[in-house]
Amino acid sequence: MPPVASALRRTTLGTLPVLAAASVLAAAQLALAAVSLTQVSADPYTNTTSFHATEVEPDTFASGSTIVAAFQVGRFEDGGASNVGWATSTDGGKTWTNGFLPAITKLATPPGPYDRDTDPSVAYDAKHGAWMISSLPLTTGGGLRGAAVVVSRSTDGGLTWGDPVTVANAGGTSDFDKNWTARRPARPTGTATRSGTTSGTAITCGCRSPPTAGSRGGPRPCRTRP
Repeated sequence: MPPVASALRRTTLGTLPVLAAASVLAAAQLALAAVSLTQVSADPYTNTTSFHATEVEPDTFASGSTIVAAFQVGRFEDGGASNVGWATSTDGGKTWTNGFLPAITKLATPPGPYDRDTDPSVAYDAKHGAWMISSLPLTTGGGLRGAAVVVSRSTDGGLTWGDPVTVANAGGTSDFDKNWTARRPARPTGTATRSGTTSGTAITCGCRSPPTAGSRGGPRPCRTRP
Protein backbone atom coordinates (compact mmCIF):
# COMPACT_ATOMS: atom_id res chain seq x y z
CA MET A 1 0.00 0.00 0.00
CA PRO A 2 1.43 3.43 -0.92
CA PRO A 3 2.63 5.44 2.12
CA VAL A 4 0.03 8.20 1.60
CA ALA A 5 -2.86 5.71 1.38
CA SER A 6 -1.57 3.85 4.43
CA ALA A 7 -1.37 7.05 6.49
CA LEU A 8 -4.86 8.08 5.37
CA ARG A 9 -6.24 4.66 6.38
CA ARG A 10 -4.63 4.92 9.85
CA THR A 11 -6.03 8.44 10.30
CA THR A 12 -9.52 7.34 9.28
CA LEU A 13 -9.48 4.29 11.56
CA GLY A 14 -8.13 6.38 14.43
CA THR A 15 -10.94 8.89 14.00
CA LEU A 16 -13.74 6.32 14.29
CA PRO A 17 -13.40 5.71 18.07
CA VAL A 18 -13.35 9.48 18.66
CA LEU A 19 -16.52 9.95 16.63
CA ALA A 20 -18.19 7.06 18.45
CA ALA A 21 -17.26 8.52 21.86
CA ALA A 22 -18.56 11.93 20.77
CA SER A 23 -21.86 10.36 19.69
CA VAL A 24 -22.26 8.60 23.07
CA LEU A 25 -21.47 11.84 24.92
CA ALA A 26 -23.97 13.80 22.85
CA ALA A 27 -26.66 11.18 23.50
CA ALA A 28 -25.94 11.31 27.25
CA GLN A 29 -26.19 15.11 27.24
CA LEU A 30 -29.55 14.96 25.46
CA ALA A 31 -30.81 12.43 28.00
CA LEU A 32 -29.71 14.64 30.90
CA ALA A 33 -31.33 17.67 29.30
CA ALA A 34 -34.64 15.78 29.29
CA VAL A 35 -34.47 15.17 33.07
CA SER A 36 -36.06 17.95 35.10
CA LEU A 37 -34.48 18.98 38.41
CA THR A 38 -36.62 19.27 41.54
CA GLN A 39 -35.57 21.62 44.33
CA VAL A 40 -36.41 19.89 47.60
CA SER A 41 -35.37 22.56 50.13
CA ALA A 42 -34.17 26.15 50.55
CA ASP A 43 -32.17 27.87 53.28
CA PRO A 44 -34.59 29.91 55.47
CA TYR A 45 -32.05 31.37 57.90
CA THR A 46 -30.90 34.98 57.98
CA ASN A 47 -28.19 35.09 60.65
CA THR A 48 -25.27 37.24 59.53
CA THR A 49 -22.57 34.85 60.77
CA SER A 50 -22.90 32.20 58.02
CA PHE A 51 -23.41 32.02 54.27
CA HIS A 52 -26.97 31.73 53.03
CA ALA A 53 -28.79 30.23 50.08
CA THR A 54 -26.45 27.35 50.94
CA GLU A 55 -27.44 23.73 51.56
CA VAL A 56 -24.43 21.44 51.30
CA GLU A 57 -22.94 18.00 52.00
CA PRO A 58 -26.12 15.92 51.69
CA ASP A 59 -26.53 12.31 52.70
CA THR A 60 -29.42 10.17 51.43
CA PHE A 61 -30.86 6.75 52.20
CA ALA A 62 -33.72 4.90 50.51
CA SER A 63 -35.94 2.06 51.65
CA GLY A 64 -38.71 0.95 49.31
CA SER A 65 -40.32 4.05 47.82
CA THR A 66 -39.15 6.30 50.69
CA ILE A 67 -36.07 8.51 50.26
CA VAL A 68 -34.71 10.64 53.11
CA ALA A 69 -32.02 13.29 52.60
CA ALA A 70 -30.24 15.38 55.23
CA PHE A 71 -27.89 18.31 54.65
CA GLN A 72 -26.22 21.34 56.20
CA VAL A 73 -28.17 24.61 55.94
CA GLY A 74 -26.49 28.03 56.20
CA ARG A 75 -22.84 26.93 56.01
CA PHE A 76 -20.16 28.68 58.10
CA GLU A 77 -16.83 29.41 56.45
CA ASP A 78 -14.83 27.56 59.12
CA GLY A 79 -17.16 24.59 59.53
CA GLY A 80 -20.67 23.60 60.48
CA ALA A 81 -24.01 25.13 59.62
CA SER A 82 -26.90 27.08 61.10
CA ASN A 83 -28.88 23.84 61.25
CA VAL A 84 -29.39 20.49 59.53
CA GLY A 85 -32.28 20.22 57.08
CA TRP A 86 -34.17 17.18 55.82
CA ALA A 87 -36.25 16.29 52.79
CA THR A 88 -38.39 13.16 52.41
CA SER A 89 -40.12 11.56 49.46
CA THR A 90 -42.55 8.67 49.98
CA ASP A 91 -43.23 8.10 46.29
CA GLY A 92 -39.80 7.42 44.86
CA GLY A 93 -38.81 11.07 44.41
CA LYS A 94 -41.92 12.39 42.64
CA THR A 95 -42.93 14.70 45.51
CA TRP A 96 -41.06 15.92 48.59
CA THR A 97 -41.73 17.19 52.12
CA ASN A 98 -38.97 19.12 53.86
CA GLY A 99 -38.06 20.83 57.12
CA PHE A 100 -35.26 21.42 59.62
CA LEU A 101 -34.27 19.41 62.67
CA PRO A 102 -35.57 20.75 65.99
CA ALA A 103 -33.78 21.49 69.26
CA ILE A 104 -30.15 21.10 68.15
CA THR A 105 -28.82 24.56 67.27
CA LYS A 106 -29.78 27.90 68.77
CA LEU A 107 -31.37 28.84 65.43
CA ALA A 108 -33.59 25.72 65.33
CA THR A 109 -37.32 25.72 66.16
CA PRO A 110 -37.51 25.11 69.05
CA PRO A 111 -33.94 26.20 69.76
CA GLY A 112 -31.29 23.85 71.11
CA PRO A 113 -28.09 24.45 73.10
CA TYR A 114 -25.49 24.21 70.32
CA ASP A 115 -23.98 26.93 68.11
CA ARG A 116 -23.84 24.89 64.88
CA ASP A 117 -24.55 21.44 63.47
CA THR A 118 -22.80 19.41 60.79
CA ASP A 119 -22.12 15.99 59.20
CA PRO A 120 -25.66 14.55 58.92
CA SER A 121 -25.89 10.81 58.26
CA VAL A 122 -29.16 9.05 57.38
CA ALA A 123 -30.11 5.45 58.24
CA TYR A 124 -33.30 3.38 58.38
CA ASP A 125 -34.17 0.97 61.18
CA ALA A 126 -36.44 -1.51 59.41
CA LYS A 127 -36.88 -3.59 62.57
CA HIS A 128 -38.54 -0.71 64.45
CA GLY A 129 -39.79 1.30 61.47
CA ALA A 130 -37.70 4.35 62.42
CA TRP A 131 -35.65 6.73 60.32
CA MET A 132 -32.56 8.28 61.94
CA ILE A 133 -30.38 11.28 61.23
CA SER A 134 -27.18 11.47 63.27
CA SER A 135 -25.30 14.75 63.35
CA LEU A 136 -22.38 16.47 65.04
CA PRO A 137 -23.33 19.59 67.06
CA LEU A 138 -20.56 22.16 67.43
CA THR A 139 -19.77 24.76 70.08
CA THR A 140 -17.64 27.85 69.42
CA GLY A 141 -16.71 29.05 72.92
CA GLY A 142 -12.94 28.66 73.26
CA GLY A 143 -12.64 27.43 69.68
CA LEU A 144 -14.71 25.37 67.29
CA ARG A 145 -15.29 21.89 68.73
CA GLY A 146 -17.39 18.81 68.06
CA ALA A 147 -19.30 18.79 71.35
CA ALA A 148 -21.52 15.72 70.92
CA VAL A 149 -23.03 13.17 68.59
CA VAL A 150 -26.84 13.21 68.49
CA VAL A 151 -29.53 11.24 66.68
CA SER A 152 -32.92 12.60 65.58
CA ARG A 153 -35.63 9.99 64.92
CA SER A 154 -38.78 9.83 62.82
CA THR A 155 -41.40 7.14 63.32
CA ASP A 156 -43.85 8.34 60.66
CA GLY A 157 -41.84 7.63 57.55
CA GLY A 158 -39.49 10.62 57.75
CA LEU A 159 -42.26 13.25 57.65
CA THR A 160 -41.73 14.66 61.16
CA TRP A 161 -38.69 14.51 63.45
CA GLY A 162 -38.38 14.45 67.22
CA ASP A 163 -35.93 16.19 69.52
CA PRO A 164 -32.42 14.73 69.39
CA VAL A 165 -31.17 11.90 71.58
CA THR A 166 -27.59 12.36 72.76
CA VAL A 167 -25.46 9.38 71.78
CA ALA A 168 -22.27 10.74 73.36
CA ASN A 169 -20.91 13.98 74.82
CA ALA A 170 -17.31 14.88 74.04
CA GLY A 171 -16.62 16.26 77.50
CA GLY A 172 -13.47 17.97 78.71
CA THR A 173 -11.20 19.02 75.85
CA SER A 174 -12.22 16.18 73.52
CA ASP A 175 -13.33 17.02 70.00
CA PHE A 176 -15.70 14.71 68.11
CA ASP A 177 -15.67 14.42 64.32
CA LYS A 178 -16.89 12.27 61.39
CA ASN A 179 -19.91 10.57 62.89
CA TRP A 180 -21.75 7.92 60.88
CA THR A 181 -24.84 5.81 61.52
CA ALA A 182 -25.66 2.41 60.04
CA ARG A 183 -27.88 -0.57 60.77
CA ARG A 184 -26.66 -4.12 61.24
CA PRO A 185 -28.19 -6.56 58.73
CA ALA A 186 -31.03 -8.71 60.02
CA ARG A 187 -29.97 -12.07 61.46
CA PRO A 188 -31.87 -14.83 63.23
CA THR A 189 -33.29 -13.67 66.56
CA GLY A 190 -30.71 -13.76 69.33
CA THR A 191 -27.76 -14.22 66.97
CA ALA A 192 -24.77 -12.16 68.09
CA THR A 193 -22.35 -10.51 65.70
CA ARG A 194 -18.61 -10.84 66.08
CA SER A 195 -18.44 -7.51 67.92
CA GLY A 196 -20.98 -8.76 70.48
CA THR A 197 -23.92 -6.59 69.40
CA THR A 198 -27.09 -8.32 68.31
CA SER A 199 -28.55 -7.98 64.83
CA GLY A 200 -30.93 -5.07 64.41
CA THR A 201 -28.71 -2.75 66.48
CA ALA A 202 -28.11 0.77 65.24
CA ILE A 203 -24.43 1.72 65.34
CA THR A 204 -23.32 5.34 65.53
CA CYS A 205 -19.56 5.89 65.39
CA GLY A 206 -17.24 8.85 65.34
CA CYS A 207 -13.67 9.99 65.90
CA ARG A 208 -12.40 11.49 69.15
CA SER A 209 -9.46 13.88 69.43
CA PRO A 210 -7.35 13.84 71.53
CA PRO A 211 -7.63 10.07 72.03
CA THR A 212 -9.01 8.72 75.27
CA ALA A 213 -6.75 6.93 77.71
CA GLY A 214 -5.58 3.59 76.37
CA SER A 215 -6.66 4.28 72.77
CA ARG A 216 -4.44 4.67 69.73
CA GLY A 217 -6.09 7.84 68.51
CA GLY A 218 -7.99 6.21 65.66
CA PRO A 219 -11.74 6.08 65.09
CA ARG A 220 -13.58 5.52 68.36
CA PRO A 221 -17.08 4.03 68.60
CA CYS A 222 -19.34 6.40 70.48
CA ARG A 223 -22.18 4.09 71.43
CA THR A 224 -24.61 1.52 70.12
CA ARG A 225 -28.36 2.03 70.32
CA PRO A 226 -30.99 -0.72 69.98
